[in-house]
Amino acid sequence: MATEPFQTMIVLTTGKQDRGTRATLAFSWGCAALAMGQRVAIYLTMDGTVWAGKTASHGVAVSGFEPLEAYVRQFSELGGEMLVCAPCSEYYCIPGASKEALIENCRLVGLATVVSLISSETRVITF
Repeated sequence: MATEPFQTMIVLTTGKQDRGTRATLAFSWGCAALAMGQRVAIYLTMDGTVWAGKTASHGVAVSGFEPLEAYVRQFSELGGEMLVCAPCSEYYCIPGASKEALIENCRLVGLATVVSLISSETRVITF
């Protein structure tokens, strides 16, 4: 796991209320940045923590894009990190979830960890 600040931090606060549109944009943006050689993390917080579930992206497709599941898989394969707000996951979307219920590349974190992984050079994008 990265210990130096990321070049790009994508903050995803939206869950399934928009049928995966913002999640699709966030993960496709992340994949593009990774393909261009950037170090990227997606921070899932508030309702966005729902996307940390292993099956959450299954069947989600937005017109004009690949299915969300493909972007999530590609993001991980390209070396992107998924940081999941631990308190939010418990309150908003994944109450009582075990580590086995989460996508492999997810890491439950607190705010101090997220703050330590950004710098004045980090681009922060929010969806």
